[in-house]
Amino acid sequence: MRKCCFLMAGLALMLSCNNTKDEFAQYANTRVPVKLGLGSLSTDSIQWNNVFVSKTKELYFTKMGKSASVINKMNYAKGTFKNLETIPLPEGSPHSDVYVNPEGNMMLFSSIMQEHENDTITDWNIWKSERKNDEWQQPKPFFAQNQEGNQFYPWMTDSKNLYFSITPHGSQNSDLYVSEYVHGVYGKPKALPYSINSQKLEGDAFVAPDESYLIFAGFERYQNLGKSDLYISFSKNGVWSSPIWLGDDINSEGYDGSPFVTRDENYLIFTSSRGSTDDNTFFNHYIVSFDPEKYLGKESYPSYSGTTSARFQVGIVTTENVEYGGSISSKYDGIYFTRAASDFTKRQITVSKITDGVFSKPEEIVIGGKTYDDASDIQITENGEYLFFKMRGGISAEPLRTDGNIWRSKLNDGTWGKAEMLPKEINSTLNEYYPIYTRKGNIYFSRENKDTSYDIYVSKLVNGSYQEAEPLPDYINTSLLESDAYVSPDESFMIFVRMYAEGDLGVSDLYIAFQENGVWGKPKNMRSLNSKGVDGSPFVTPDGKNLFFTSTRDSDNPENFDGHLDIYVAAFNKEDWR
Repeated sequence: MRKCCFLMAGLALMLSCNNTKDEFAQYANTRVPVKLGLGSLSTDSIQWNNVFVSKTKELYFTKMGKSASVINKMNYAKGTFKNLETIPLPEGSPHSDVYVNPEGNMMLFSSIMQEHENDTITDWNIWKSERKNDEWQQPKPFFAQNQEGNQFYPWMTDSKNLYFSITPHGSQNSDLYVSEYVHGVYGKPKALPYSINSQKLEGDAFVAPDESYLIFAGFERYQNLGKSDLYISFSKNGVWSSPIWLGDDINSEGYDGSPFVTRDENYLIFTSSRGSTDDNTFFNHYIVSFDPEKYLGKESYPSYSGTTSARFQVGIVTTENVEYGGSISSKYDGIYFTRAASDFTKRQITVSKITDGVFSKPEEIVIGGKTYDDASDIQITENGEYLFFKMRGGISAEPLRTDGNIWRSKLNDGTWGKAEMLPKEINSTLNEYYPIYTRKGNIYFSRENKDTSYDIYVSKLVNGSYQEAEPLPDYINTSLLESDAYVSPDESFMIFVRMYAEGDLGVSDLYIAFQENGVWGKPKNMRSLNSKGVDGSPFVTPDGKNLFFTSTRDSDNPENFDGHLDIYVAAFNKEDWR
């Protein structure tokens, strides 16, 4: 059975047409998904993709037969499913991913049937059948022109636009597409935006009749619970928002997919493998009361609730090049990070702006009308008013100096002002970098010392003046390298990097320390988050729920730098580390 079938878990489509009766009223107060049609529809078997036609009271779905998948139908009456029937489609080929329109007289599905006599390519295509005199007619290819790749899971909206997934030949990756219906003709399929189509597998798209939102199944996204999870994206002025995870109240540790929302938007029906095992995987159909508006507004917030660390916004923020850092203000209007050449001869401070949850293509930050090729370690303050960063040279009064120093820029009318170097109490003739600004105005940063490698310092703001920077205690600053200190705005905890420590997991590990009554406690290795490679550049989001950091863990040899760093995100709760 192809991998896509696993994510095509059951979607019971309830297209109610003009019938206002609530067929699923018995589930109106259901807050946790329950099996739909236990013992009749849900029978611990391999089946997915339900379509409930309210006008005819029929439920269509795909089921794995003895040798191939078939499309079945059951009648629904008085809360019960009965009369299982296999739709008589041409034998000898698997048929899957059925869609039936609200009138119950047009069916779309995916099949590997031969499209024409000279068709020598065995691939999945979308087919169409019409219902006449209560009989489904001989199916015909849906598209007039041959389409590239394997096409699955067709879904038609009120505008007649067709959404479906495409898996290229020889690939296991699937993305979502739309073919727009214009002047009676279907156009060339267009991929949905990168915020929806990741480098992993997406499929099973239910699209609201008015195309105001879609729900789909995704594998291994940066926010996940199981093998495949359900996500929702809203369309605003024709732009799809960043997908929002439907949460652990709907998703499970198994395969969840094939979503459908009833026309009245009161219920979500889907298929899930929860309760089964890898050795004996089966699916049942589930139903839960649902309100898509519950998720509106969450798309602008880059939260993460996955069970493992994952690369962040792959293809946008994280690429195959060098990206590190990652700082967000309480406004959540952009993520600020450093993008560098593979040999670090060029470093640029960069922002990917967040609009309605969509991360834009990163752009170099303009400070005082200028961009810099050797600026890095950018941090935005909690209130979004200042940028702090490290830059080498650039001191007009001392043009021969090439050491790294800490600078800042203030936001004025939407424009970052001229770069200002912080005073000598912070900047020495040594290298300073990775600045963090707290609510008290204190500046934490790293300094390179000849004797002790790199250490973490703090310069406290007293009566409006910065005091001479002091190193943190020697149980934090050891003879090894300590750097990249993220300090929470209230200075209650700190996460930093220690390198080459005996017994550590990787080249550099993340550590956490708490401060009580003005005294920093002994640091603890954050072992469950660390890898065998380089882990560094920590930053916790303003709500305290997510931790960004940089890692080489996905490299072929993470212990040796191979020319790229990635930004990762992990769920975070500081209390878990006390």
